[in-house]
Amino acid sequence: MRILICGNGAREKCLAGLCPGRGHAVPDHGPWDAAVLPLPKSYLPEETADQLPRGQKIVCGATDAAFDKLAEKRGWKLLRVLQDETYTRENAALTAEGALFTAVARMNRALRGSHCLVIGYGRIGKALTGLLRALGATVTVAARREESRREAGANSVSIREMPKVLSGMDAVFNTVPAPVLGEEELRHVKPQCVLIDLASAPYGIDRDAAEALGLKAYLESGLPGRYCPQSAAETLLNYLEREGSA
Repeated sequence: MRILICGNGAREKCLAGLCPGRGHAVPDHGPWDAAVLPLPKSYLPEETADQLPRGQKIVCGATDAAFDKLAEKRGWKLLRVLQDETYTRENAALTAEGALFTAVARMNRALRGSHCLVIGYGRIGKALTGLLRALGATVTVAARREESRREAGANSVSIREMPKVLSGMDAVFNTVPAPVLGEEELRHVKPQCVLIDLASAPYGIDRDAAEALGLKAYLESGLPGRYCPQSAAETLLNYLEREGSA
C-alpha cells in the first residue's frame, strides 16, 4: 500500500519506520491507498484535505462534527479504528501497561502491596485490574453495572459507593469518560494518593477540584502513542493491513 501518514507524533514516526519493512510505501505525494490521521483524536490539515480525492480511505479515531461533515461532502471512506474490536482490545492492553508506568513514576511506594481503585470495567479497566493484581496490588473495582461488579470480584463497588473506599486508596485509575470524581468525592481521598485519568473527553476526574484540595491528579489519555509508540504503531499497522486493503 501507499500510505499517507499525517502528524509527527512518536506513534506516527514509528509507523513511518515500520511501513517499508512490511512492503508499504510512505510517499509525500499521492495518490495514496490510505491516509492515517493522528490518534486518539483525529484532525486533518486543510492543505492535506485538498489533496485527498473522493473515495479516499482514511484511518481515524475520534472526530468532530466539522470533520464528519467535510468527509461526507468529499465522499471519503472513513475507517474508524476505535470501533474495531481487535484494535481496541490490543490498545487497551497497551494503555493498561502505560498506566502502570506512569503510576510507578509518581507514587512514593511500590504497586505491590498497595491499594488501588479502578473506576470502570470495560476493556481498559479489565486489562488494568489484571495487571495490578498480578503485581500484588489489592484492587477494588467501581462499576455502574452489577454484571461488571460480579465479574470484577467480591470487593467491587458501585460508582455511588466509591466514597466509602476512597480514603484507603494509594492510587485511583479512572477509565470512565464522564464526571465521576468531583469535589465531593475527592474530599475522601488522602493527600498522598495518586489520581490518574485514562479516559477520553470529557474525562472523569475534576482536576481543578483536585488541585484546590492539594491532590495529585494527572490526565493520561492516549497513553500508547506516548509511552510505547513502537507497539502502538504495530497495532495500528496491523489494523490497516486488515481493513485498508479490503
